[in-house]
Amino acid sequence: MADGSIQPEEHALLVPTRLSLDKLAGPTVLASNARICAMGAGVRHALIAFDSPENAYNTHLLGVGLNRCQQLGKMAADSTVTPVVTNVSGKISQIACGREHSAFLIEKPDRSTHVAVCGSNAFGQIGLDTPLRHAVDPPILMSFALSDLASLDDAVATGESPVKVQCGMDHTVVLTSSGRAFAMGWGADGQLGAGPNSATVFSRPVLVSGLEEAPLTDISSSTDFTLALTADNRLYYWGNAEYGQCMTGAKIDQVLTPIQVPFGFGRITDIAAGGCQALVLTDDGRVYSCGYGALGLGPATIATLQPTLIEGLRDIKAIFASTDRCIAIDSRHCIYSWGLGNAAGRLGNGTVGTNAFEPELLDNCSLATDSSMFALGNDMALIAN
Repeated sequence: MADGSIQPEEHALLVPTRLSLDKLAGPTVLASNARICAMGAGVRHALIAFDSPENAYNTHLLGVGLNRCQQLGKMAADSTVTPVVTNVSGKISQIACGREHSAFLIEKPDRSTHVAVCGSNAFGQIGLDTPLRHAVDPPILMSFALSDLASLDDAVATGESPVKVQCGMDHTVVLTSSGRAFAMGWGADGQLGAGPNSATVFSRPVLVSGLEEAPLTDISSSTDFTLALTADNRLYYWGNAEYGQCMTGAKIDQVLTPIQVPFGFGRITDIAAGGCQALVLTDDGRVYSCGYGALGLGPATIATLQPTLIEGLRDIKAIFASTDRCIAIDSRHCIYSWGLGNAAGRLGNGTVGTNAFEPELLDNCSLATDSSMFALGNDMALIAN
């Protein structure tokens, strides 16, 4: 349904729609007992990984969407819409997607875990030791197929391994088993958390500074800032905070070194970093929002500098945020959506160009079990049930 001024994109899905993976990948690619093991979504691309019970360490990676920089894993004949299938040695346990890059956690048969990357390295966001875009005259397209992130292996300590990876627009953050965070890529607004005298671009993973007091247990990033949670329930923030999404009561252009957020509403169980907004979930199932835009607080509250309770949400178990929209999933596996609408129908509520200032329950859309998967990108969302 259009609002009279914005028409839906040609292939837009305005409500959750079941897709045939066999048609996307081809009938001979996926085994009859193939199962989804990971999913990720970015600005205009998405990735789905499949394995099978018989061979969990032989993964098929299916990519759809834009592929100018090989962010789908490798180049295809048609770099715009053709599904791309890549065979991966190892089990993919997590996928993160940025503007034009992707990152993966891959477990090898020896049970070691590594990060693999693909796509654009124009700002060093995939950590490959190559010339950056601004260092080449004239600038050239930095496009790379799926590769191991060897520079991370060099940066971590013996016995330390990656446990989670997040992609912002043009940077990447990795959480390790020791509770440390490493970042790489574009950092002009503090996205890398490397301190006030650091370079604006790092093409190799750099340790995020100022987080030595307690080990990290979780990280979240999607655009140009990062939230991090510690084992003792401390919440940290670094990156762009010009809309007050840092939850400190102030607008800060650049948070160059992580700052602790004075969050006093209970134990935190989930975090979600969007673009102009940040979300925090507490152990009583309540969601708090902060920043600017369609925050889930109603049309009368489009800006807040403090974490503010979203009254319309109860018994929430998981939260997700992207640049301009958010998702919450409750204990019944129902999905709530809010944010800025567009011609892609990204809110999933059947509209285009209409903003949702409060959470809306998506019709006929729920996750089947706690083990079901969800991935949120800028203009698309993936649900596996």
